[in-house]
Amino acid sequence: MKDRLGLLDAIHLAFNHPEYAPAVGVTHCNQYVNEVCTTYGFKDLDGKVANEICDLLATHPQWVEISLERCQELANEGTLIIAGIKEEGHGHVNIICPGKPKTSGRWGVVPSCANVGKENFIGKGLNWAFNDLPKCWAWKQTF
Repeated sequence: MKDRLGLLDAIHLAFNHPEYAPAVGVTHCNQYVNEVCTTYGFKDLDGKVANEICDLLATHPQWVEISLERCQELANEGTLIIAGIKEEGHGHVNIICPGKPKTSGRWGVVPSCANVGKENFIGKGLNWAFNDLPKCWAWKQTF
């Protein structure tokens, strides 16, 4: 079920946890994404790191990969969307959040995101969170 306000609440409630503050060599993107998803109703990410989350989303029957161009419109409607990239060592994941699209010099127009990692923020463009273009997956229950 799509619930834009519920998605915003989940994003902000999880974001305000002090234990997700960036620290040298330690980030909490996986824990943040898990908390948002759990609050919104998807509970299969507990204990997984970013690369494992990307693997799960790519094969899970309740998730579908979507184009970057569709992300902002769907998030604005309340669709739960995870952006993620696998990388050697540790990948990165975050949440596409309701908001306005942003302009990126690298990727054109990108969606707004909620990011916990080397830098924590809500509402900047996806390009601020990833060095390379991530994949995006929408939870079918909210799609």
